[in-house]
Amino acid sequence: MTTVSVVIPTYNRARWLGDAIRSVLDQSYPPLEILVVDDGSTDHTKELCAQFGPRVRHIPQQHAGAAVARNHGLQEVKGEYVSFLDSDDLWEPRKLEIHLALHRALPHVGWSMSDSRVIDIEGRPLPPPQGFARSFPVFRDLGLEPERFFAGSMTRTTVEAAGGSWPVYSGDAFELLFEGNFATPQCTVLQRRLCERVGGFDPAMLVAQDTEYFHRVAAVSPVAIILEPLVRWRVGLDDHNTSPRNTVPIVRNALISVDRAVALRRPPTAAIERAYRHGRRRLLLRLAYAHLARIERRLARQAVVAAWQSGAGPTPRSLAIFAASLLPHRALRALHTLKRMIRR
Repeated sequence: MTTVSVVIPTYNRARWLGDAIRSVLDQSYPPLEILVVDDGSTDHTKELCAQFGPRVRHIPQQHAGAAVARNHGLQEVKGEYVSFLDSDDLWEPRKLEIHLALHRALPHVGWSMSDSRVIDIEGRPLPPPQGFARSFPVFRDLGLEPERFFAGSMTRTTVEAAGGSWPVYSGDAFELLFEGNFATPQCTVLQRRLCERVGGFDPAMLVAQDTEYFHRVAAVSPVAIILEPLVRWRVGLDDHNTSPRNTVPIVRNALISVDRAVALRRPPTAAIERAYRHGRRRLLLRLAYAHLARIERRLARQAVVAAWQSGAGPTPRSLAIFAASLLPHRALRALHTLKRMIRR
């Protein structure tokens, strides 16, 4: 029987951790082990884990961030496959069964991911768009539905598992990830030997470690993408790494990630070079807009100019950001206030 280790990094998430653990214990395909890596929590995380008995292993560490916690878990796992779950998220009951059926059907694939259903703090689904389309800017940037995006360079197939048929796209995601990230730990299952080959998450990245990590994974192994939402991804927590206040460091780390990734395959193909340039320009404009939202006018202009210098040339969006960055501080703040009112 194929074995799976589940790593749950956590920090002061006892309110949600119990439900996350139960969603793993209730899987139709039981995991070999559940490792809760406690990143220095000051709540009752340890006591909560003890309530589940030997099925759940509590691994304490000093507070060092999610990347270090995930790496700590990777050092301890014993299963043939590794899966991650964030401690405020939930799995659907058939997640592991479907993933492992996929890997049996496509043995050349070293990792797989599913779609997700995005929920609020209380567990209620957010309105459409959902899943990939809501969670990752690349689909909005390109104006593409996720299925059309994956269909452009991957092979569509169907996997039979858990009493159903599941549409799957498989292939090389390395080039696609330059367009924008669409992989996140809680949605993925990976061969342990693949994890050992690529190394751990970058501990220097306090946010957006997944962007850099999964590009390394994609450089050496094809992926399979399950279009069914098998994860409930909770958003809206004030201290969540993806909260709006972290947009600037998230985009900066994404820029570091694509710059590193382009050197992973030498020589890069013309298509990879093209995707790298396009993706980097979009990241620079996203960075410019993030600076503008923080009323950092000079930094916004610098990012726009960097996008232009990379060969993008002026576009209506970049010109609008540049023009807005020239507004007086008070006028720009009023513009942001008006925009928020219109959105409501």
